Amino acid sequence: MKGLGSLAILASYAWLLVSGQTDVCRVRDRTFSTEPMPGGSHQPADKMNPVSGAVSTRFYVTVVNLTPHRIRLENTHSYQMDIFDFGDVPQGRARQNRVKYRGTWATGDDAGEAYYRIDGTDKTFALRLKSYIPNSAPRRVVLDLSGMGLGQREYVFPGAETSVSLVITGSNRFGFQASLRHGPGNWMRRMYNVIRDRKVRHLVMPGTHDSGMSRITDKITSIGSETNTQNQGINIYDQLRAGSRWFDLRIGSIHPNDNAGRYNGFWVLHVNDELATLAIGNSGESLDDVISEVNRFTSENPGEIIFFSIRYLVGRYEFPDRGPIMWNTAMVNDFFSKLRAINNRCLNLDTSTGFENQKASYFMDQNEGKGCVILLLNGQLPGDVPKESFGDGIYHIRRIGIQDHWSNKQTADAMAPDQIAKWRSFNRGGGSDYGNLHIAQWLVTPDAVASTVLSLQAYAIQPTNPSLYWAGVNGMDPEHWPNVLMVDYIGVQQRDQWGWDQLSAELYTLAVGLNLYMVSENCDVHGKKSPLLRSRGMGTEEDQQRLETSWNGIIFANGTTINNPPPTLHLGRVEILRNGTVLGNGTVLETSIPNPWF
Repeated sequence: MKGLGSLAILASYAWLLVSGQTDVCRVRDRTFSTEPMPGGSHQPADKMNPVSGAVSTRFYVTVVNLTPHRIRLENTHSYQMDIFDFGDVPQGRARQNRVKYRGTWATGDDAGEAYYRIDGTDKTFALRLKSYIPNSAPRRVVLDLSGMGLGQREYVFPGAETSVSLVITGSNRFGFQASLRHGPGNWMRRMYNVIRDRKVRHLVMPGTHDSGMSRITDKITSIGSETNTQNQGINIYDQLRAGSRWFDLRIGSIHPNDNAGRYNGFWVLHVNDELATLAIGNSGESLDDVISEVNRFTSENPGEIIFFSIRYLVGRYEFPDRGPIMWNTAMVNDFFSKLRAINNRCLNLDTSTGFENQKASYFMDQNEGKGCVILLLNGQLPGDVPKESFGDGIYHIRRIGIQDHWSNKQTADAMAPDQIAKWRSFNRGGGSDYGNLHIAQWLVTPDAVASTVLSLQAYAIQPTNPSLYWAGVNGMDPEHWPNVLMVDYIGVQQRDQWGWDQLSAELYTLAVGLNLYMVSENCDVHGKKSPLLRSRGMGTEEDQQRLETSWNGIIFANGTTINNPPPTLHLGRVEILRNGTVLGNGTVLETSIPNPWF
């Protein structure tokens, strides 16, 4: 009987081998496409100026495909558009589609639609562009994914000659997810069975630059303002909800002008040089607020890995004109006491192995499965004060091997190729596997005049963040990608629209897709068959981690949401194709006809 049982097992295994249903990553199963993509366009510098930008009628819609299916363009039509250039998006690639409205900014009846199908599925979606005249924000695009059960969203373009981006990930068997809205806060925990055996340096996560500068609090008297010193529109709690897992946090103590021995708490700072005789900048959130926001998030979303790289760690006078005040042991102990209020710190971690080489599950399983908030000190502490406290879960930055690449470029078209070249200079997986955690600072550094006049926010949401989704993505493949995508103004799509319902979820969805699709296509890193390619019923735990597909509502440009719209409500849909409409095959209609794709 034992022999018969063994034969049955061998027979079952042989059937699995023949049918290809093994749980092993195979190079021949790779779906990533090497098809060249048309070149894209960064926003020209002069279009940052609202005056010159106001007369431009050129815009872009970027589609990012992080699925094993080709996204195929089926039909287009446009009316009074000088350019309406859309195309297929192969697997793992991004396409920046081009649009140029005809005539002047005041032309009100230009419109166009592009219809797409996800190859090998019954899923479809449409992109609709239109002008609304008169309106303060006339040029808009509707991303209609109701044919995928993922809803609709209306966007205003963030500036002249900029992109609105759509990121799609998942697969037909795993479910799809798109960037129209954020998913659950615990995106790491939801893909635990996909990433648990990966080393930390084989994860991809969003990060935020000058993370605590989500408001200006004027705790120091300097010329730093919202335009040139604030780097985020939402606080740490919402940055976490928006997907960020690496935080660039710069902390200092604030001292009365007449007493270096006293200090008025610990505050986030953003200054030109924390050690300069005269520091120029301002303060942001208090450390107390940061701690409260982190604790709120981890109580709602246990099981994540959250890194805080904490810099500065010096004091400054309220009028910061006399250089830094170096922390003594008493001040460091007071700072450590504050940090002990952070929940889910990971105490006494194994430091014999660099944190970058630990498996994700090592951190996610800490604190009885509640995950890890990892505090990494990277400041200006003098030699005679404590710099770590393993028992408190406070570690020096040297405990993790990182490469933090800052381009120090003033424009996105100079920054983007520099960042891409850096992460393409090393390989992931195999005998030459890159050994560090790579932080890509996808941000620009305008000079003081430019940032004051135009604002750091405008630089982030107009030329810089949109370029990540075509230039950045097309600079990646399964062997080349960064670990941290660090940005300013995470989630902000329209200037000064920082409410949660007004945010967009491109970076959140990109991180999910890069981990789920891009990294999973690298057999040296993932090892198992990609979760997006498995057949149902294989009995794997990943079968239980399908993406959310249950929402099919509408989000309007102002953030208003309808969760259960009538099935006939499709924003911007053209019912009649007017004479003069140009079809995708070049045909120009001589008479008006009903829209056959309506």
